[in-house]
Amino acid sequence: MQHTFPKRGRAKSSFVQAILLIIFLVLGFLGYKKLKKGGFASGLAAFINVDVKDFRPLQSMKEEQKKALQKSFGGFWVNRTVDSNALLQKDDCLELRHNGIIWQVVHWLVRYPCGETGSYYHIRHGYLNPYSVAADRRSIVCEVRTIRQLFINGSDTCFGRSQVDELWQARKEDSLLVMNRKRYFPYHGALPEFFPEGMIDLIDMLLLNSCEDIPNLSHIVGNRLDSCYQQDKTARPCDTAVINEELSEYFKPAFVDELFAAMPYFPVLPDSMILPIQLHHDGTVSLDISKGERAQVDHFEERILDRIESWPFPRCDAGNVPVFRYQLQMPPP
Repeated sequence: MQHTFPKRGRAKSSFVQAILLIIFLVLGFLGYKKLKKGGFASGLAAFINVDVKDFRPLQSMKEEQKKALQKSFGGFWVNRTVDSNALLQKDDCLELRHNGIIWQVVHWLVRYPCGETGSYYHIRHGYLNPYSVAADRRSIVCEVRTIRQLFINGSDTCFGRSQVDELWQARKEDSLLVMNRKRYFPYHGALPEFFPEGMIDLIDMLLLNSCEDIPNLSHIVGNRLDSCYQQDKTARPCDTAVINEELSEYFKPAFVDELFAAMPYFPVLPDSMILPIQLHHDGTVSLDISKGERAQVDHFEERILDRIESWPFPRCDAGNVPVFRYQLQMPPP
């Protein structure tokens, strides 16, 4: 099948400055109010969640440098869940052509405690243009335009927003490609088997509806978990194993890892966060954090705290569970 590749206009090299200007205007207008919570953040929504201090003036590289980086990033890359027994499996297949064209299929397969299985896809077509050296001096800030994307949730398929501009950070690390903290390994299998059969062709379909809202993996998984727990009336002990399993198997891969992957710049964070969690008998949790401590967290940490307090947990048969200090490991930079 012949795909049509985008043409790059002369004015495209300046869209990064325009995006950054919009970011500062929006942040000033919002007055640092509580930011909207979400999952697959893209475009401006991804930037609003980042502290102003993480931005710096970007100096565009020369065209020959950009083309050389496009070529070095090119190839077939995969980012997959290492643990084959994990309850949430992710299979991210990324083709980066030497001219910057992107073809990507991400598949999440979730096994729920009530015996059901969820299957979710994100398919993207776009292009990547290296732009500037990042603040860490290791990575390259890249202009990325999603030309077209679609989402599949079970039997429902719909188009997401098109012509979406983002910034990604990318670098080569030995034989790996590191893209927004995701480590992609080179693919060595048969190329016709790289993408799931028929998935890329869906990009060219004309009769699909537009998505009313951008699908949000953490809310899809969280809602389905809540339904499973409502169906299960079996009492179980309220112990720390319940919290640890739930957060490690579902919350971290469905929310935290995806939040990192959606952010072009990252606040300075430690390798892990300690979350003092109190589990209640009705399946809700609260955090044993003072108002003063909470006021000191940045936007990124605030989103994690807010989301974990609304995350569903199984019902248990006791009301007084000791505070459990869960250590949330951050994806390495």
